[in-house]
Amino acid sequence: MEPREILESTRKALEPLNEAILNHPLIKDAEEGRLPMSTVRAFTMNQWYIVNHDLRSLAIVLSRTRNITELEFTKMLLDGDYNALHELMKLMRELGIETKDPLMLEIIPEAVQYTHYLAWLTNYADIKEFALAIIVNMPVWGQNVVRLGNALRSKYGIKEVGFFEAFKGPFTELENKALEVIRGINEQSIARAKNMAFIIQNYEKAFWDAIYSVH
Repeated sequence: MEPREILESTRKALEPLNEAILNHPLIKDAEEGRLPMSTVRAFTMNQWYIVNHDLRSLAIVLSRTRNITELEFTKMLLDGDYNALHELMKLMRELGIETKDPLMLEIIPEAVQYTHYLAWLTNYADIKEFALAIIVNMPVWGQNVVRLGNALRSKYGIKEVGFFEAFKGPFTELENKALEVIRGINEQSIARAKNMAFIIQNYEKAFWDAIYSVH
């Protein structure tokens, strides 16, 4: 099976879950100006925990790369998160949140399951499996945070929205590089990777659910 077919069939299977994420009430409330600032602060603090640890996980994946294609793909992810981290610091300053050890902030366990699973993928997934799971997740995450950032700027007057714009896409270059990485994946790894994508998308939804529970 060609890499594009694998990716599209995985996305097709995850459509109901992805739609639930993309139509999350947190985003709708933000766009209508009804989202409490306590929820915005919870989003920001938990992202500080997540991005800090995702960066370190991606560095481990980078160390496991075996060829230039895998290295370039992983470096693109690493650079994106590194840029996002610095933009997040600007948002934290605007919201009056100290940029300190993430474990010293108010972390919601259900919200940070994603980053813990990414650490698992770092250690136990083949990089082809990792690439498929990540490229399924990134555009969905990106679409949600861009909408949230636009809402925070227009409805709440928040100026430092660079963190949200860092995930704006388009993801064409990243996706094409991921497809190069995936090429040659065997049937067993395809099945494993599809399950990994299913798991990571469930953790993605769990993040939004957990943050939305904060009022």
